[in-house]
Amino acid sequence: MIGAPTDWTSTRLDAKVRLVVDRTAPTLPAEIEAMIAAFWAEQCALRPSLFNGRVFCADRVTASEIGGHWTEYRRTFAQLLQPSLFPLLSIRALAVNGLVECADGLILGRRQPGSIYLPGCWQAAPAGNVEAREDDSLDLEDQLLAELQEELGLGRDDVDLLRAVAAIEHGVSHVIDVGFLLRTRLDFAQVRERHAQSGNDEYDVLRLVPVAGIEQFVAETGPALLPSARILIDRWQAR
Repeated sequence: MIGAPTDWTSTRLDAKVRLVVDRTAPTLPAEIEAMIAAFWAEQCALRPSLFNGRVFCADRVTASEIGGHWTEYRRTFAQLLQPSLFPLLSIRALAVNGLVECADGLILGRRQPGSIYLPGCWQAAPAGNVEAREDDSLDLEDQLLAELQEELGLGRDDVDLLRAVAAIEHGVSHVIDVGFLLRTRLDFAQVRERHAQSGNDEYDVLRLVPVAGIEQFVAETGPALLPSARILIDRWQAR
């Protein structure tokens, strides 16, 4: 067991935990809304690809159910870059995060050095926000599989095990990762080929960590290995 910093907390989840919408997004005071709007406009000028969609925010987490509400991405983005806003916004943006076991070990990805959030850190891949779809459906597995396709180039048929194991709250940003364990029949060479052919550039490096080399990898990466990855590796070892 490799452990994780105490400012990141985790809750064990049922394999088929479900999401429910409990309420609508709160109305913010006019001055806070104006501040977020100004910050968003400034950031969009710097990053034209930003899009103000809707993301799910958790208000409560139990083993069987995560309840929350939809909110604008610009609110979560403002708190992400300015964590001091948490007492005002109380946003816990929900994300999915999967630790993939391939035929010859575990797969970890290093985030691009230019990433807005946690640049250069190692994490379980894939990962991404829980975002609204046209029909407002709430399916964590579908969200994770979409990220798997987008980031690694792997499809649903490539995965023969997928189960939720933990909700992991980041210590500063209060993002909550719904952590999954996944298994693919492919070996790492095949995964890397799929990533090169149809994955995106979320990670500048994908790395195979053989089972016998887990402790060495953890020691080697040190604080660059995100606590969420440490927790998921612990859950995988204890499966």
